[in-house]
Amino acid sequence: MTTYLIGKITNTHGVKGEVLIKPLTDFDRFIKNKEIYTLNPNKTLTIKSVRHHNKGLIVSFYDLDDINLVKPLKGFELYSDERPILDEGEYHMQTLIGLEVKNQHNVLRGVVVDVIEVPQGHLLRVDIGRETKLIPFNNTFIKSVTDHIVVEEIEGLL
Repeated sequence: MTTYLIGKITNTHGVKGEVLIKPLTDFDRFIKNKEIYTLNPNKTLTIKSVRHHNKGLIVSFYDLDDINLVKPLKGFELYSDERPILDEGEYHMQTLIGLEVKNQHNVLRGVVVDVIEVPQGHLLRVDIGRETKLIPFNNTFIKSVTDHIVVEEIEGLL
């Protein structure tokens, strides 16, 4: 089963078992009666209610209606096995990790080891052997994404 990281429980909220979640997805994954998961430990949670908060989402789960039941969940990452539907030119960042990076001349330059979100967009952290380099994930540098990534390599990029 492929899982997708969708959020993180950052705190509890009130005494009735609600938690504050920082969403880590652009898709609406927190919907009443949807099942989401934690991986370590492996636990399935079914969403009872969701409401927006200035710091994220306030969510309650079925069978967890007391603060003492949700306190142990603080800090847990939340996952979904539902694959998002992407438009052309959109990518699930998790699927980019591990792809080979080749330049415009089809020369292998490295492997994507992380995707970093910054205010300007996203950066690919590419392992090029003895060091890592950052490549802006935009049309200026990224020419195609298939089973590998083709970059327009300019002087100093890699």
